[in-house]
Amino acid sequence: MKKSVKIILIVIAALFVLAFAALKLAPGFVKDYIVAHSEEYIGRKVAIENVSLSPLTWTVNVDNFALLERDGTTPFVSFEKFRINLNPTRIITGTASVGEIYLKGLYVHVVQSGDRFNFSDILDFLSQSDSTAAEPADSAATDSTGMINAAEIADGLPVSISVKNIALENGNIIYEDAKVGSKIHIKDFGVAIPAVYLSNKQTDVGVSLKFATGGDLNVKVTVNAATNDFDVNVGLKDFALAAGKPYLNDFVNIKDFDGKVSVDMDIQGNLNSILSSNVKGIVSVDSVVITEVGDKTIGANHVGVGIAEANLDKFKFRIDSVVVNGAFAHLDLYKGGKTNIDVLLSPKSKAAKADTVAADSNAVPLDSLVTAAPEGSEQDTAKAKAEPAKKLDAIVAKLLVQNTSVTANDYTLSKPFNYKVSAITVSGSNINFDKPCNVNVTAAFPEGGSVSVKYKGALNDIGTMDAYVSVKNLALKYFSNYSLHFTGYPITGGTMAFASDNKMKDFNVDSKNTIDIYNIEVGDKDDSVDPEYPVPMKVGLYVLKDKDDKIQFDVPVKGNVKDPEFSYLKIVWDTITKLLVKVALSPIKIVGNVANTGASAVGLNLGRDDEILIDVSSNTFTSEQFAKASKMTEALAKDKNLTLTYTQYYNPAKISKEHKAHKLKTEYYKQKEGKASLNEIDEKAALAIKDSDAGFKAYAKEHDAEFDSKAMQQDLANLAEKRNQELLNVLKQQKGVTAKNVKVQTAKGLNSYRGKPMYKVTVDVK
Repeated sequence: MKKSVKIILIVIAALFVLAFAALKLAPGFVKDYIVAHSEEYIGRKVAIENVSLSPLTWTVNVDNFALLERDGTTPFVSFEKFRINLNPTRIITGTASVGEIYLKGLYVHVVQSGDRFNFSDILDFLSQSDSTAAEPADSAATDSTGMINAAEIADGLPVSISVKNIALENGNIIYEDAKVGSKIHIKDFGVAIPAVYLSNKQTDVGVSLKFATGGDLNVKVTVNAATNDFDVNVGLKDFALAAGKPYLNDFVNIKDFDGKVSVDMDIQGNLNSILSSNVKGIVSVDSVVITEVGDKTIGANHVGVGIAEANLDKFKFRIDSVVVNGAFAHLDLYKGGKTNIDVLLSPKSKAAKADTVAADSNAVPLDSLVTAAPEGSEQDTAKAKAEPAKKLDAIVAKLLVQNTSVTANDYTLSKPFNYKVSAITVSGSNINFDKPCNVNVTAAFPEGGSVSVKYKGALNDIGTMDAYVSVKNLALKYFSNYSLHFTGYPITGGTMAFASDNKMKDFNVDSKNTIDIYNIEVGDKDDSVDPEYPVPMKVGLYVLKDKDDKIQFDVPVKGNVKDPEFSYLKIVWDTITKLLVKVALSPIKIVGNVANTGASAVGLNLGRDDEILIDVSSNTFTSEQFAKASKMTEALAKDKNLTLTYTQYYNPAKISKEHKAHKLKTEYYKQKEGKASLNEIDEKAALAIKDSDAGFKAYAKEHDAEFDSKAMQQDLANLAEKRNQELLNVLKQQKGVTAKNVKVQTAKGLNSYRGKPMYKVTVDVK
């Protein structure tokens, strides 16, 4: 080998060794320089344990980096390890390639105080160093919407870009808001991106993290840089709602807030038109409890919403289901008209903010903000007026509220009122915004009482609707404090049934109400109470009651519910009060009328003390029948050895003809009024049809064959079984009643029975 060639090879080898050594040693010099001069460039100290470069793999490693707080010791941003793999040799082939970006143990602690952050001083320092920043070049490719298209940008670059294997592990991010006292800690934060493509390929991003207060979040994102199409799947499990409590103080006045929220949501769309994205998934909130300042609570065991489709651009919403289970609430009425809801929605922070704004002499007047509209706003306003508002297209396929209870407390009375309504169930289907839909509500009252509400109406026209309310077996003693407050007399016993048929058109209501009260008793007048209505209750009730201790009357209500003077309850109460005053002032006349008409005028006859007469054509009971049956159970609370048997008697063959007439009248009434089913008020109207009515006679003649004796006897048997079940359900609610000491049954050999239809009650000893 020639000497010159050897010299060249030695020089090349020496240069290679020097370059290799420089690449190995340079990172150390860079690290020392950054650590020594960081305060000159960013105004903060930086700590770095090690920086290294592997020339063979073109991998840069940074170990234990920390950007410190202003105190020079506390980390603001730090990480355990950072690694990036580059391949500069691929530039020759026209590709800028990144083989790996790896970050482990990222730690970020952000503290906000008003509009300042714990990194604001860095921004201030940098802005002072570069106050003449150049305007950004207008070279980015945009589409018609102004959205930058990453694929077009990539096409304009001299090299293609390839970034693969991006990973972040064991991250911890802490955010504190010193002003409101909140702290959100995200731990085990991780990101996994197999590759980033600035072309017509999908880029997949996966993010996972845990919250220190509870809950996991997993996000999967798919984006196409060429088309800007994206698909985002969000999976949030058991996120602790308590993290948002400090921010709720701006909206509600609460003492505590707890619960968990879970989300499984998929969002598909295009970055050029975010509002046109389609959203579907499930959102659920569990074990949510709001503790008010008075330590009372409102909440629910579960609230779930299933979203089939949600599109803001089309204003279209398809909800599969809205389910509420185990909700509990209370409504407290205070003197002055305020409720606990008013207190809940009156946060102290609002008042504080109002005082701050009022005290700020530099505050800009609202009218000046209006007049300072940007140029072109008039045209924009005209355009907005020209475009009609989009019609809401919304439907809820299923609505279900169950196992819910509400407690009412009225502190405006001389003695507070407390009442709990339980087993509240609300059900509905295909609930539209602009089409009438049906919603049914049922609930239970203490001691076997119940309420049923049937509503039909459209959500966009709340001034037009039909509503039927039926209350059964309402124990009046629970409302004694109202009677004491308004009349001075406490209620000691009695039951009530109430039926109300309401039709409203353009807020004009026409309501038919019937009230049925049985065995109501009042105590002596309380002289310490100054009643609002000086009504002689004892005299009035004594005169109103018939020989069977029943009071029944109708209360029609008409008016416009928007009228400030209109009050539904006030009309009903005024009617009752006037009736009591009237009979108290002319008792002889009223007693004479009752004596002349007799008990048949109200269709009542309770028979002997051990008998409860029944209507075999009805599957339910009147209030006096419920009350008498319930009163008989009082003996069970006194003696545990006693048992009661309620045995139903009637003669199917004997009364089938009478039942046939009943059925014909109800079916004729249905056809005449165009109704598929009848409520209590309808039943009363149907039975009032005279046998001589020409229309009824024609209907009966045509349909007589459809109601043969055998079919009527089977129908009577079905009604008897329903009566047994309803009576047993009510009796089970009474004090002292168990599954072993009360029995309800139908007698055998009914065709040989010759008496009136009734329940006979027998007492036995265990």
